[in-house]
Amino acid sequence: MGPSSSRISELVSLRHEECSLIYDSITSKLDSQRRKLLRYSRATYLNMHSDSQNIYDDPNFFTAYGTLKRSQQGLAGAPEWPSIRQMILGSSNDSLPQSRVLDLGCGYGWFVRWARENGASYVKGVDISEKMIEKAKSFDTDAKIVATREICYEEHDLERIMLDEDPDCGSYDLVYSSLTFHYIEDLGRLFRQIHSSLKRGNKSVKGKLVFSVEHPIYSAPVQPAADWIDVKTAGGESQAWPLNSYSMEGLRVTSWLGTDGVRKYHRTTETYVSLLLENEFVLTGLKDWAPSDEDIAANPEWSVERHRPFFLLLAAEIR
Repeated sequence: MGPSSSRISELVSLRHEECSLIYDSITSKLDSQRRKLLRYSRATYLNMHSDSQNIYDDPNFFTAYGTLKRSQQGLAGAPEWPSIRQMILGSSNDSLPQSRVLDLGCGYGWFVRWARENGASYVKGVDISEKMIEKAKSFDTDAKIVATREICYEEHDLERIMLDEDPDCGSYDLVYSSLTFHYIEDLGRLFRQIHSSLKRGNKSVKGKLVFSVEHPIYSAPVQPAADWIDVKTAGGESQAWPLNSYSMEGLRVTSWLGTDGVRKYHRTTETYVSLLLENEFVLTGLKDWAPSDEDIAANPEWSVERHRPFFLLLAAEIR
């Protein structure tokens, strides 16, 4: 006498469950292999681009950088700061209540401390330079800011950073960067990483990116190089900016603060905006920064800077 129909159904059910377990085990192993392969592929790609520039750990350059007004006075010594502050705070113009903030290229940590003092609940500063991180921490100590879980610094190469694998992925309200992105070769990749790090809120609250770079009109010239030239006019001698090679994007090698071979990457304004849009950002602000009449009144030596914008300021939100 053969097994009953109920027993057959039970055996079929058990066999189905075993198959499901085997299938889950196989797919889990495959998924694990895929993840390992993806990590390996990404690591291989990043190792191919491992010669990132870190001029700030050069002792002579670091000393020269410390003589700049913005190095000594912080945000108060950065003339573009009021415009950036407006982009960050918007109409509230008040504070960053309970915000989580990431500063890429934090330098001395001036913005990190400002964000914490203005209501941010958590601020992380990232920089490629060990000397910059050490300096930021020393300023924190001088300001009697105790190292806590709410404010921290990490040493990372922005060409290789993987924010999408960070425990804080998707948690930041604001990513900020000052005069850093023109050193980045693969800016599209970095924008994708930033997008993954930002919070996806409701329609009224979305993760925001605010950054400044050297203005493309400033970074473009090749021959003659990026420097003022004396010209004769009907009214006498004057100075002009030698705009050339604007549409020829790519590497520019310059001298700065007594150091030769400083690598920067020239991009047009269109390219900066296009890279944001291609990586699922919505542009919310753009400013060609040049000194205002008030700036010139306070700093007459800046008058020549009115002939061309010095910085490009951009703000965007994730879609």
